[in-house]
Amino acid sequence: GSTILTGTLIRHGDTGDPPTDDANHKDNYYPAYPIGAVDANVVARAGAISAAPAGPNNYYALEYYKQLVPNAEVTLPGSTCVTCDPKALSPANTWTPQNLAALVEKLGGAIVATHSQSGIMGHHMVRILKERGHLDMLKGLITIEGSCSLPNSGLKAEDFDNIPYMALKGDYTATSEVCQTTVDAINARRAAGHGTAKADYVKLDELGNPIFNGTTHMMMLGTNNLEIADVILNWVDENVISKNKKISKEVTARSARR
Repeated sequence: GSTILTGTLIRHGDTGDPPTDDANHKDNYYPAYPIGAVDANVVARAGAISAAPAGPNNYYALEYYKQLVPNAEVTLPGSTCVTCDPKALSPANTWTPQNLAALVEKLGGAIVATHSQSGIMGHHMVRILKERGHLDMLKGLITIEGSCSLPNSGLKAEDFDNIPYMALKGDYTATSEVCQTTVDAINARRAAGHGTAKADYVKLDELGNPIFNGTTHMMMLGTNNLEIADVILNWVDENVISKNKKISKEVTARSARR
């Protein structure tokens, strides 16, 4: 096989791109990832100590590589959650959820959006807020291509009776069974007359929007990041902001009648 010294990186749609996936992506479709965001010093190989890769050098100098640093919390102890399955929690699922919960509390309430690895951390945050009696401070939970497991985080569908819930996935990514299960469980309660908050599993490749011919897992960095942000913000406007305005009006009306 080839190595970075002997092989050439080929972007989809570039000359030499194998036609094996043309059924999904024609050659006029390019990656949504920001390939152009590079470090000029790395491209120029300033201070290089070994042979140059076959190239193109730009593809080996993406700014994104700088984000791939270890999570310092792995050096901290984990914890035990008696309502979770499994009960033993990793350091990452111990400390970040606690900090997220504290942030929501200090803000006096917030909508929380998580991504990828932090998806389950957001759910553990919900559990912590529940344990502290502050579940009402969470105005909405958005999970972008992350885990949505209720059993893993010690939660039940009923915990989201009043918390709007969105799971979202990008294009050409398999549907998450655990996210679908969670959304279905929440909506089963709605069908039974319990709770009012919206629960959706939004799949970008089912929206019928030509913008979403594909997107990177790192959606916040992709070339169509603003369009994806609009999908999320429009959902929030409809299911979180409008819901809270309606509640506020109802409370005001009740107060006026008194």
